Amino acid sequence: MELFTSLFCASLAFFFIRALLQLSQNTKLPPGPTGLPIVGCLFKLGERPNESLAELAKTHGPLMTLRLGSVTTVVVSSAQMAKEIFYKNDQSFSDRVVPDVITAQPNYEATLAWVPGNSRWRNRRRVCNTWMFTTQKLDALQELRHKKVQELVDHLSKSCLARTSVDVGETAFATTLNLMSNTIFSVDLVDPKFESAQEFKDLVWRIMEDAGKPNLSDYFPLLRRFDLQGVKRHIKPSYVRLHEIFDEVIDKRMGSRSAGSIPETDDFLDVLLDQCQEDGSGFTRQTIKPLFVFGVTLKKAVPLRAIPILGEKAGL
Repeated sequence: MELFTSLFCASLAFFFIRALLQLSQNTKLPPGPTGLPIVGCLFKLGERPNESLAELAKTHGPLMTLRLGSVTTVVVSSAQMAKEIFYKNDQSFSDRVVPDVITAQPNYEATLAWVPGNSRWRNRRRVCNTWMFTTQKLDALQELRHKKVQELVDHLSKSCLARTSVDVGETAFATTLNLMSNTIFSVDLVDPKFESAQEFKDLVWRIMEDAGKPNLSDYFPLLRRFDLQGVKRHIKPSYVRLHEIFDEVIDKRMGSRSAGSIPETDDFLDVLLDQCQEDGSGFTRQTIKPLFVFGVTLKKAVPLRAIPILGEKAGL
């Protein structure tokens, strides 16, 4: 018991001294509310951080500093100030602080969302823009979109005639998932009867829900190794399962390409596999799968609870 008490007191003293040092060094930071030792301004966020930040901005201005735990955060709360930072100084603020829960994903640094804004990121963005987001590519997929919507309508019509209930949210999710999977893989990840959508829905929901939870590890980086809230342990199986599904699709495509039994589909997966074969491209089988995870998880939105944190590399 005495050992535990000593360790606890030592930890409090460490965090307190570190907070004082940060306050003395951060003389160029914008003004902001005064926080408490150790926790900083965490208690000021409340259950609705967006509303709390808006109220604080009325007092401290559109650019203010908050100390959240042991992390110094600069909050931007006006369109004019956001333009000044992200448009005129985009290079300085292009990097993002990676939430600890994201690191539970295999090769998380290979995603477009979390990779630093360097040549590697620009290369991935170029490939995605060229083969996924151009006007010509989107126009070419118009027939596919019509087909998937028609399948949805047919499914609802059959359910109506059979007088069976339909989970509208799950069915809409399955339609969107199949549209995305056909765009990337040229295959349906959900069966035509929409009976296998629940697994994907559960996986994506768990990822998005856990990723949006406030995590002590983000506010006290020294605690990351302990995962006190168990968020990483909870989310990791979902990431692993998604990677297993993508491995199955990739294995099947590579087998078809090797056998030469069917012509190449020329979809996004083929583009990435071609990139993997090029020397110096920076693409490998392990680094392309996080791109698929990012695309899949975008389809299930949850309320944003995390607070944008500007990188320390910006010099603030």
